[in-house]
Amino acid sequence: MWMDPTNQWSVMATQAAAMVVVMIAFVFSRVKRLRGEDEPIVYGPRAIADEHRRKNLDLIYNSTDKECIAMLRMSRVPFFALCNLFRQRGLVLDSINASVEEQVSMFLRVVGHNQRFRVVHQSFRRSIEIVHCHFHQVLYAVGELWSEMIKPPGLETHPKIFGSHRWNPYFKVMNLFCL
Repeated sequence: MWMDPTNQWSVMATQAAAMVVVMIAFVFSRVKRLRGEDEPIVYGPRAIADEHRRKNLDLIYNSTDKECIAMLRMSRVPFFALCNLFRQRGLVLDSINASVEEQVSMFLRVVGHNQRFRVVHQSFRRSIEIVHCHFHQVLYAVGELWSEMIKPPGLETHPKIFGSHRWNPYFKVMNLFCL
């Protein structure tokens, strides 16, 4: 195949420029490695994060009921009963890194305090993805137990509302629409 000399020169110039760029990149990577700037990331035990997480969970589990209600919107006895129910039914399982109690605690912090995953991930020292996965796992478990846990509203109006002149007219109208 015959090539025009100017076209052949253009192709050779492009190849030479590409070769120069590759050689410069190689030299820079070698110099950077010799300087020690590009050290590999070593993954190991996260002792500080694990210690912080343990202290946070101890604060929740081993505090008074008043403190537990402030943190989880639930006292300790129903909290542990709920965790045991999830564990017995196999709806939420202990993993290597997170117990059922920790997963339910994350869920209750998101739901009870309207906190974003980003806030919960900081206090529990977990990634946002892990908080997301645990939240949805516990949400699924609550959804599976909805018939046992969620009481449907009744159609009758509370006697305090019937006796109150402030609220009675409004609930009369709502009761007509509910029937």
